[in-house]
Amino acid sequence: MFHKYFFQDKEHKCPLVCGRKLNCSLHRCEEPCHRGNCQTCWQTSFDELTCYCGESVIYPPVPCGTQPPECKNSCTRPHECDHPVYHTCHSEEKCPPCTYLTQKWCMGKHELRNNIPCHLTDISCGLRCNQMLKCGMHKCKRICHKGVCLIDEECKQPCTSLRLYCNHPCMAPCHPSLPCPTTSCNTKVDLQCECGRRKESMICSEASSTYQRIAAISIATKLTDLQLGDSVEISRLITKKEMKQTRLQCNEECFALERNRRFAEALHIRDNSDPFNIRSSGSKYSDNLKEDARKDLKFVSDIEKEMRTLVEAVNKGKHSKKSHCYPPMNRDHRRIIHELAQIYGIESVSYDNEPKRNVVITAVKGKSICPSNTLTSVLEREMQTRPPPPIPHYRQTDKNNGNSGLQKTLKVEPVIDYFDVQD
Repeated sequence: MFHKYFFQDKEHKCPLVCGRKLNCSLHRCEEPCHRGNCQTCWQTSFDELTCYCGESVIYPPVPCGTQPPECKNSCTRPHECDHPVYHTCHSEEKCPPCTYLTQKWCMGKHELRNNIPCHLTDISCGLRCNQMLKCGMHKCKRICHKGVCLIDEECKQPCTSLRLYCNHPCMAPCHPSLPCPTTSCNTKVDLQCECGRRKESMICSEASSTYQRIAAISIATKLTDLQLGDSVEISRLITKKEMKQTRLQCNEECFALERNRRFAEALHIRDNSDPFNIRSSGSKYSDNLKEDARKDLKFVSDIEKEMRTLVEAVNKGKHSKKSHCYPPMNRDHRRIIHELAQIYGIESVSYDNEPKRNVVITAVKGKSICPSNTLTSVLEREMQTRPPPPIPHYRQTDKNNGNSGLQKTLKVEPVIDYFDVQD
């Protein structure tokens, strides 16, 4: 510490030359090693310094590092394009980009673009490339781009070849030189019962496996008549068309509707007629539906409001169909929507898997109707017409017993509130 403090004010003499570049960037400082900035370059030129075209001149002496003078004349350098030059004379070797507006094709040769500056070469039109890939099955899905579509990559788009049994796309990664893998089909298919009332979405592989069990029973029945040792071709017993006709089983409500339809057809009753005042009486609402509605009356009221709004909109509007998607809900709420949709003449289908399974309703013009009495109004009317609870009876007690008041002989029957039933 003593030596550092003692010699800190003593200048160190360096015998070397500075050697740093001067402000002209051409010569170096020839002074001995020193502090601070170097002096200005002392060299001077006695030649005239002109611009590129020679119109502007700086006369000698010209200090070293002086830039060429500015020139306001147009640039006279050779240019790659034959468009008019709008920039002035300059000392840089490279001219600024040409901004003349021209017509140029996009990189994918999709369309001829207008008002494109001359210096721009890679122009994207924003459309899909749509060039055929090397696999010969798919087209490039990239936006209009430069160069080849796939350089060192392989096509990974889903295979569009149809499966043998269900005619759905293979959907496996592209395999142009290989056969389609034998995987289960995950395509969503819409199933319905024979009368068309019940509708449900199911994975194709699950639907086909369900029908294959039925088909196996049918085949086994047909083979019982064959003698031992005989042969038969299975393809003749069940066709591909039969394999596709997978249906849901009709339930009791389907059978009831079919019976009503046959009765109405036999009695020549039209669908829009109401000879027995059924619609006004509200008898089309089943007891199970009423019981479910009492558990959650607000939910049923909101559902009916949405259905009436949808039916009125499609009947008054220009479109033949209108749909509404409900948020995911539990199975009980979905059942209520399906039953109400049947009464309103609205198509209802459930989509997705649990817990995100939801219902989409579709109103059709001329087919969907609004009942005169909603389910909520029917329940309210039933509450009003329900007989009141019995009035409790009182008797006057004997004075000898010391009780001068009135004593109840019967307990009051509790009133059941059907709108406050917990699920």
